[in-house]
Amino acid sequence: MPEAPMSAEPTTRSYLSTNLVQTIDNHDIRSTNTVSLTPGPRTHLEPNWYFLGAVEVPVAHVKPFDYQVLGAIMKVF
Repeated sequence: MPEAPMSAEPTTRSYLSTNLVQTIDNHDIRSTNTVSLTPGPRTHLEPNWYFLGAVEVPVAHVKPFDYQVLGAIMKVF
């Protein structure tokens, strides 16, 4: 079965990631649990190559940071 031809245009999709970081050491007073939402685009660049970008925003009561900008290039094997 022949594969469908790839489009010359990059394909961009939006996504939302939910993250939970939970400290398991109760002896440190700075121990926090962090819940964050990370919306961003996922762009298909070439066959098997993607660019991912996001802004991580904590939504829990204790916020270790205001926001973080994230980016990655991913190769699918």
